[in-house]
Amino acid sequence: MGRMLIAAVLTLAALPARAAEDDIVLRGMGSFHVGGRIAEVSGRPAREIVRIPGGPPSKLDPNGEFMVEQMYVQYFLPRHRKGKLPLLMWHGGGLTGVTYETTPDGREGWLNLFVRKGWDVYVSDAVERGRAGFASPDVWPSEPIFLNYADPFERFRIGDGEGSWNADPAKRRVLPETSFRSRPTTTT
Repeated sequence: MGRMLIAAVLTLAALPARAAEDDIVLRGMGSFHVGGRIAEVSGRPAREIVRIPGGPPSKLDPNGEFMVEQMYVQYFLPRHRKGKLPLLMWHGGGLTGVTYETTPDGREGWLNLFVRKGWDVYVSDAVERGRAGFASPDVWPSEPIFLNYADPFERFRIGDGEGSWNADPAKRRVLPETSFRSRPTTTT
């Protein structure tokens, strides 16, 4: 009897797990870069830096060839494709592709919603944003733009205008009739 039980358990463990109906099951996932160019920097002095607090010093040589001005794209291909054409999610307003992963209040974003419905989805980080990377000032004379939390909340009609953002979710002022909750959701 003991051997039969062990054999049954091992057999069940070897069977592929059946995905829950709401699980996202993919036939493929990956990433690639689009465009870009090689930029060469020369004549700059090397310097010593500490890459992490408390870490050992190391040499940083800003000279050499660098890949710059490329777009980064990550793709998600559902097991059962239903959409005729793939979707490209291209952000704007100084944001990144993470914009499509969740809503500002923490719910599932457009990326997962479309993949669940069977669409091949490609999410981009445009040049000088997110995982596309940044060129040094030796290549691009202007510095990259970094957005604080308040900027997109107030600029993209989630918050009720300038001054509506607050680090405390209970004190944020959202526009009336908004689809976003004023308090972030928590997941367990």
